Amino acid sequence: MWVTLENPRVARDIPYMGVMLCDNHPTCGIITWPQTTAKGINVQLQKGCECSVNLIHQQCPIRSFLWQWSGGIYYQNCGDHEHKRPTHLLHLLPKEEACFQALVRSHPTSGPCALITGVPTFEGPGESVAEISDVLIIVDHVGKERSKLKHGIGESGDNFLENFAKFEVEHPNFIILSHLGKYTVISTQTAFMQSQLVKDYNLDGPLNGMVSDAAHGFWKDRKALLMVSSTYSPVLHCWVPGVVSYTNGASANHFAAHLLAVLQSITCEAEGQNISITDDLFKNVSSHFDNDFMNSYTSSIDYGF
Repeated sequence: MWVTLENPRVARDIPYMGVMLCDNHPTCGIITWPQTTAKGINVQLQKGCECSVNLIHQQCPIRSFLWQWSGGIYYQNCGDHEHKRPTHLLHLLPKEEACFQALVRSHPTSGPCALITGVPTFEGPGESVAEISDVLIIVDHVGKERSKLKHGIGESGDNFLENFAKFEVEHPNFIILSHLGKYTVISTQTAFMQSQLVKDYNLDGPLNGMVSDAAHGFWKDRKALLMVSSTYSPVLHCWVPGVVSYTNGASANHFAAHLLAVLQSITCEAEGQNISITDDLFKNVSSHFDNDFMNSYTSSIDYGF
């Protein structure tokens, strides 16, 4: 089928990179895609095949063209591929997957092509996902992996629990309370945040005690809240968070769990400073809440919430 174009111009010249064959082919049988740059291909050749035999780059003479004209864009494929198709795509290793996720998260607006070419920087194309693994040299595959990361496709409850447990091990004492279920609350805190909860003197002005608030719209789920209890720092001259919690709702039970984390943190900090644990330490926290809230808080202690 012939198409007559009016004043066409080449919008893009697309060379095909061929395939990487094992020198032990067809005994080995592994055929993979080459990298998109000469440097990347040289790295592949030096690395060799999975079976520890040398690789051969079988080049492909085929080129494709995108012709731009007044009526749109016309795609032209010049020839047939004589080489065999890759036998399989390798899976990302855990370290490679972590590198890929970090690069995508730091450049959320970069599409698959930009990720392969090199993420945009002021000096031009930067790091490329193709440098991470041979798996990430195909646009469709990069797009699929990016979509999975963006939308959480393929993640199961087991994945979340495993990642959550791993995070807690890698960041000890950061998660100070976690309750998963109908009332889900996850409270976090750094050592500095805890150190601000107990002061050995009263500040001038209305700066003593704590201020608690919950923000709607911070999380993707509109029903979830970012709950924060803040205290004034005389060193920084501003209010700083003492405890930050994720909650999947705004019921009394959710506030009770968050408050429990606050009170336990005050207790731990006071003990660390050798300060006697008295009701005066907590009165400026509990006074912000009504009786129903405190009843819920009491129940949460009874049931180990």
